[in-house]
Amino acid sequence: MAFHLGAKSARMPRLIANFQADWIAQLRSYLINVQGWPAVEVASLDDRDVRFRYFDAQRRRIAATPRVLKIADDFSCPPGHQAGWKALQEEVRRGDDVNRRLSKRHASLLNPDGLLAEWGVHHFHLGVALDLNDSAYLGRTGPLLYALVRDRTFFAINVYTHQSFEDIGILESIHRNWPETISRYRARGVTGGVWSKEQRRALRSKNGNVLVATSDGTVYMPISGGVMASGVNAEAVRLADYWQIRIQQIQADFERKIDELLPALRQQGFSAEDEIEAELKLSDAGMGVFFPKYGVLANLTLVDDGKSSCA
Repeated sequence: MAFHLGAKSARMPRLIANFQADWIAQLRSYLINVQGWPAVEVASLDDRDVRFRYFDAQRRRIAATPRVLKIADDFSCPPGHQAGWKALQEEVRRGDDVNRRLSKRHASLLNPDGLLAEWGVHHFHLGVALDLNDSAYLGRTGPLLYALVRDRTFFAINVYTHQSFEDIGILESIHRNWPETISRYRARGVTGGVWSKEQRRALRSKNGNVLVATSDGTVYMPISGGVMASGVNAEAVRLADYWQIRIQQIQADFERKIDELLPALRQQGFSAEDEIEAELKLSDAGMGVFFPKYGVLANLTLVDDGKSSCA
C-alpha cells in the first residue's frame, strides 16, 4: 500500500476496525436493497453463507444493460408467441429488466435451478402483458425462451418447454453456434458420459457434477463452473474465498500504514489519539475506507499483486 501523504509520526495510533464484518454487512444490504432478495431469507444466512450466496446471486439476477442479441442457427419460435419473442428482443437490446420474465421461483435466493447450475442457461417466459397474479412478472407461458446471458451478449438458443431443462440439445446448440463462449470448460483426454433426461435430472437434484460428451465427441465439464454439495456455484465459492483473503490483506495494510494517513486526518481534527476507528465502504465507484470521526474517505485502488493503494 502506498499513500505518500506525509512523514511518519512519532507514535502510530491503533486502528479499530473489522473490515470483514463491514464487508458482510454490506453484502447483506446489497442482496436485500439492490437486488431485492427477501430480507428474511438473507437474515437467515450465516456470515459464511452470505459471501457464497452474494456471488452466486450475480448469475441469478440479470443486470439491466443493453446487450447484443445472437440467435442460434436452428432457432424457431411458435407462431402464437412471436409477439412475446419480439418484445423480449427489444428489451434485450434496450437493456430493460428481463428478470420479470424469469421463473417466479427465482424470487428466492435459495432456489435450485438445475439448468442454470449445470449449463449456465436461463429460461424466459414470453408473455406480453403483466401476470394477473403478480404484476412484478410478465405473463407465464408454456413455451420458454432458453438463453445463455453474458455481460454484453444474449445468446438465444431456442424455444423449449418446461419439460426440456435436461435436453442435451441445449448444450449441443451452444457448442455448435458459439463454441468460443464455453471453450474454457472443455475437458481433453477424458471420456464424457451420455445421460438420459431422467439421469441428468437425478444428478442435478443431488448437485452432482459430470462430464458430458456432445455428438461430435467434444467433452465438457459443467459450463457454469459446476456446483458445490450445497448447490452454490463453485465459482461463487472461489470468488468469496478470494475476496475474504483480499479484505484481510487490506486491513493488515492499513494497520501497518495508518501513519501515512495522519496528515489528512489532522486536517480534519485528529490530534494524537491512541485509536482511530475505520470502516470499509463499498460502492459502485469502488472500495474505500471511511474514518467516521473525521469524515475522511480514503479511496482504494486494488492492484494485481494483492496489495492496495489509497488516496
